[in-house]
Amino acid sequence: MISQQTIDIVKSTAPVLKKNGQQITTRMYEIMFQNHPEIREQFDMSAQANGSQPARLATAVYGYAAQIDNLPALKSMVEKIAHRHVQTHVTPEQYPIVGESLLQAMKDVLGEAATEEVMAAWTEAYQALSQVFINREHEIYSDSQLCEVC
Repeated sequence: MISQQTIDIVKSTAPVLKKNGQQITTRMYEIMFQNHPEIREQFDMSAQANGSQPARLATAVYGYAAQIDNLPALKSMVEKIAHRHVQTHVTPEQYPIVGESLLQAMKDVLGEAATEEVMAAWTEAYQALSQVFINREHEIYSDSQLCEVC
């Protein structure tokens, strides 16, 4: 599903994501809320203000980078996030918004380290992970008979 080159590049970014992750995710939310204010209502803005939401996302992004070659290790994280997404009515159409915002934030924060090769790898990696979430959330919606977005 993900090329070996992408796996290698994304894994190589794990240390910089561990160091700069919260700065990246804080910037990502700024970009996303500025460009798509309509989705703000799905977020706990107090968790934005106190930094806990960007911190949780930074941990998840770092975890994905570090374990991209061992996806079963991410199963519990995916499960927890997918259930939270269902509770907050995340739709498949919102994943490109998040991805675009995350990738722009990576460029903004990492500067020259966000090479074309790194950004291409993260684009592929994000698309693969978003599909995992979309599929799992579809199953949860279907299982709970809340299939508004199916």
